[in-house]
Amino acid sequence: MQTYALELWERLFVRVMLTSKIDSLHGESFQEFFYDLMCMRDPDFFDIRTRGEFGDLGADGLMISGRRLYACYGPQTVDEGRIRRKIKSDLASALRQRPGAFDIFTFVHSDRRGLDPVVSDVLTEIRRSHPDLAFENFGFRRIQREILQLERWQIEDLLGPFPAKKVVTGVALQDVRPLLEHLAKERKPQYGLSKVPLPSHRKMEYNEFSPDVMTTMTHAMTYVPCVETYYTNVVDPTERDDVAAGFREHYLELAERHDHADQILEDLVLHILGNEATGFAEFLNAMVVLMYFFGQCDIFKMPTPSPSVAREERVHP
Repeated sequence: MQTYALELWERLFVRVMLTSKIDSLHGESFQEFFYDLMCMRDPDFFDIRTRGEFGDLGADGLMISGRRLYACYGPQTVDEGRIRRKIKSDLASALRQRPGAFDIFTFVHSDRRGLDPVVSDVLTEIRRSHPDLAFENFGFRRIQREILQLERWQIEDLLGPFPAKKVVTGVALQDVRPLLEHLAKERKPQYGLSKVPLPSHRKMEYNEFSPDVMTTMTHAMTYVPCVETYYTNVVDPTERDDVAAGFREHYLELAERHDHADQILEDLVLHILGNEATGFAEFLNAMVVLMYFFGQCDIFKMPTPSPSVAREERVHP
């Protein structure tokens, strides 16, 4: 059981340190990092070394109690054909050399952006061929969750020491920096703007924001079209969903810690800007970003509309 509860800033900084660590690991170094993590997490995990002509007998790791077999893949560059061949060959080797030893095949990878579409296609394909097996994705977010279950000294063994003071760099800043730069140029003073849509206003009330915070949120919402323009024209079609998933995951963590929506929103701004950010313009741009995801229902609780309200919104969009 964890004897030291990490402070919020330490939990946030784990993502920063893990990002830096993962970016430096490829091939065997990534596999060794995974071994170190899992051996700390569970004594039932067996890290399988390669032995001469026998190799690793089709497994990079085994969890005996959970009957899981792990296959690691941390390439320096992504090659779709190689990914397909790697997954299929790893599974075929495991089934041939370790029959009956596992029920779950877990694909461990170092891609911080999530599960590559090619990987999901391959896993779906082989699942049809092996209905008796379950398949799991073990990527960046899963690695982060496992690390956060460790003691602080174990985390520092894996990732390096925490800074001597609270983190001052926004954890999510790297994900939304281009968007904030876009807002800094495109967010202009506007007049005669339309009212905030009914669903967003009702959602603010449902989450019980204070009147002052609702006023600030309402002002920020008027600039949300700038964010929509950015994501409409962004080159990477997955960027919006990746950022949304990050905010959603952090919101859920904050919701477990705080009862009041005002505090959650304040910590989400901190998540973007850091705790030493200055300037109202920076704060407002961060709020505009959050209001976009607020309106898209990625963060905060969404009220279930009554039939009469739903009819009203269809008449007055």
